[in-house]
Formats: sequence, C-alpha cells, structure tokens
Amino acid sequence: MSSPQESFDFNGASDASQTTPVSHQTTTNAPSSSLCSLLTWKDPVATGKVFGGLLLGLVLLKVNVINYVFYAAYLGLLVSAAAEYVGKLVTGQGFVTKYTAHAPSYSKFVNDSILPAIGRFATCAESKVQRIVYAQDIELTLKAAGVSYVLYFVTSYLSLYTLAIVSVVLAFTVPFLYVQNKDEIDAAVAHYSKIVRQKSSELTDQAHKSVAPHLDTLAKKTGPVGDFIQSKFPTRTAGSTVGSGNDTSYHTGAGSEPVAVEKPLEGAGSAASAHATGSSFPSVPSGTPSGVVAEDPEPVSTKTAAL
Repeated sequence: MSSPQESFDFNGASDASQTTPVSHQTTTNAPSSSLCSLLTWKDPVATGKVFGGLLLGLVLLKVNVINYVFYAAYLGLLVSAAAEYVGKLVTGQGFVTKYTAHAPSYSKFVNDSILPAIGRFATCAESKVQRIVYAQDIELTLKAAGVSYVLYFVTSYLSLYTLAIVSVVLAFTVPFLYVQNKDEIDAAVAHYSKIVRQKSSELTDQAHKSVAPHLDTLAKKTGPVGDFIQSKFPTRTAGSTVGSGNDTSYHTGAGSEPVAVEKPLEGAGSAASAHATGSSFPSVPSGTPSGVVAEDPEPVSTKTAAL
C-alpha cells in the first residue's frame, strides 16, 4: 500500500506576489479616502474633534501658552515629588505611588491606531512628494509650481499664522459646500469656462486683425527685412497668397521691378537656354527618330557668315 504523497503548490509564491500589490494599493488609497471623508463631514463627531483641535492649537500657539505649560509643569512635578517623599517618610509608602498604582496606559491605543495611521500617511505623502519633485508626473509638477508661485505672493502680504488659519477653515468648509451643491457648481464652472474660451478666441482674432496691416506696411517700407518678419506672422488673405510666389521667384523685394530675361536665340544649345532662363528642364534629344531621313544641316560657321 503506497503512502500518500504530499503535494506542494509551487504557485503559492506567485499568487502571494500577485496579491501583494492589491494590498499595497489598498493601504495607499486608505489615507486619501479617510481624509476625503474627514473633510466632507461624513462623520461630524470625528471631523468636529479634528477641526476644533486644530483651531484650538493655532489659538494657543498665538497666545504663547507654552510658557504657562512649563510653569504648570514645574509646579506639578515639585508637588508630586514632595507628596511622594512625605508619604514614604510618614507611612512608609509614597502617596503618589499608592493612589496611581493602577494608572491607565495609552501606549497600546497609540501603537495600534495612531502610529499605523501616521505611517500610512507618511508613505502616501512620500510617494506624492517624489512624483512632484522628480517630475514623474509633469502635469502634477507644473501644478505644484503654479501653487508655489501663488503662495509666494500670498505670503508676501499675509503672515504664516493667518495663512494657516485661513487654510484650515477653507479645508473644512469648501469640500463640504462642494458636495452639497455639486451639480450647481459644476454647471457654473462649465458655463464660465466656455465664456472665457470664447472671449480669449475673440481677443486673439482681434489682435491678429489689428497687427496684420502694420505688418504689411512694415514689409513695404523695410524690403527684405519686412518680408522676413511677415513670413513669421503670415496673413491669410487672397492677395498675399497669390502674390507671394511671384515676389519670391522674380522680385528682389517688395516694390522692386521685375528682372528682364533675355530670350535665347534659336539654335542655341540647351545649356545656354537653361542658363539664361534659370530653368532645370531636360534638353531635347539631338538624335533623329528611326525611319526619318534627316537633311544634312549647314555648318554653323557658314550660317553665321551668311547672316
């Protein structure tokens, strides 16, 4: 009786590798989704706590409460040390140790909830910063440059503290207002974007029409220089389109007279005719077609002497 053979799944490693990116993508998108739900007030209690905590922290930072915190800290520590010493001296057990033996611990909550969230946020922020700084996404890098340019002017007139308060208030109000009035806001943005595109197109056409006559005048006054400038800004008119070829082929500049071309003499070679006219047409073959008897031509010297 044969013993049962163990079967090993060699595709386990590949399956694990295939499922790993999915979990990574889930952990990467988790901070963005939680942040979106936080800013859109899907959980009013949690959003209110974060929003109130940020505003309270900014206000306390402005009041310079750190000085009072250190003052209260050194008084509390002195009282705690004195109570512990007096308790051990009188009863053999410190008062602080006696009443704080079962103090609650918050490290487990911090390790299980807060630190993993901070780690996921740091990973997501690092990937975003690398995409912007190293231009992995050119469009995103250009947007970040535009935002930096706007903040450069904003921080020239507003302090960093004022900008922080305004940013916090806008961050917790604008997304909520957009979600509540999404259809109206999208319709208004589309309408005004269409108006801006039409106005910009009209201004561009008007600028082109106003500049075109000045370019023609400049071309007539400056000759070749004007022709060069006008070639960089072409005017789409019938007259300029028809006359451009003649000016380029037979004229030396705007307003110049055509160059007279001497008609070649009959009987001259094709090379002389091509040199006089400047054309590149092939020369006519000098051979006589088969079946036709050609007369002996007179010598060129005799014909010239007769003339």
